[in-house]
Amino acid sequence: MTTWQEVEKHWTDFKPKVRTQWPKLTDVEINTIAGKRNILAKSLEADYKITHKEAEKQIDTFLKTLEPTHK
Repeated sequence: MTTWQEVEKHWTDFKPKVRTQWPKLTDVEINTIAGKRNILAKSLEADYKITHKEAEKQIDTFLKTLEPTHK
């Protein structure tokens, strides 16, 4: 399983998958997130009108779908 540290380190590579997972996120938001999990969670809360707990759950589920592509 991919860790969030890998996502953060290789954010540019993961941006297309983030866009696919959460299409309401704008390009500006995705660039602002820059791999920071807490900023992603806040953006999901605002754009999808969900709780922080739900945002974290969605991020965890997203991580489980990622293949470890970087070592």
